[in-house]
Amino acid sequence: MKKLYLCLAGIMLAVTLATGCSDKEQNENYSEADLPYGATLLTDTESGNVPITYDRRFISTDEAKVLSDYFYALQTKNPELLDDTTLDIYTDFVTESMYQNILGLDGLVVDMSENFTAKENTPYTIKNVEIKSFYTTDDEESTDLANLYNMLNELSGDEAYAAQHISDGKYINYSIRTDTDGEVKLFENQALFLIKVDGAYTICS
Repeated sequence: MKKLYLCLAGIMLAVTLATGCSDKEQNENYSEADLPYGATLLTDTESGNVPITYDRRFISTDEAKVLSDYFYALQTKNPELLDDTTLDIYTDFVTESMYQNILGLDGLVVDMSENFTAKENTPYTIKNVEIKSFYTTDDEESTDLANLYNMLNELSGDEAYAAQHISDGKYINYSIRTDTDGEVKLFENQALFLIKVDGAYTICS
């Protein structure tokens, strides 16, 4: 009888171990494609002067480069770099409608830069920009991109502008951390559009 109990105990132990191994293998049997945005974040310090944190499965290095250059334009208040990284018809609309052409690119970049300083008229360094989430035209939760495309069609005077010139687009939510004279401040719930126009990424913000 004692031998029988030992045999039964051995069988139960073997089944438990086998089941445990099977469960463990099942839990580990996944691919990165199954994971949501943010599961494989990295901080890119090589694409540009401003570090960008993003999920490499969803954001390309080309996109990160444009984002880094854009934020560096704000940090350095560089109108030429702002011009290089933003869509001209959108920027023209901003200066005309919001600033009544009082501000050109020189004034616009200064005004936009001031949004991320802890002290007015004080230079700052952008420590990091993190891409928190984004929407595309495939996401029913957001109509922001569709509204932008309609707007660009109107601004260009071409109803087919977006369809013919834009091949990719994201409405990006991000946070930005700056250091102003030793005072580090985090600005959350920021947003911009990153779109691919005629093969090149550009920003509307």
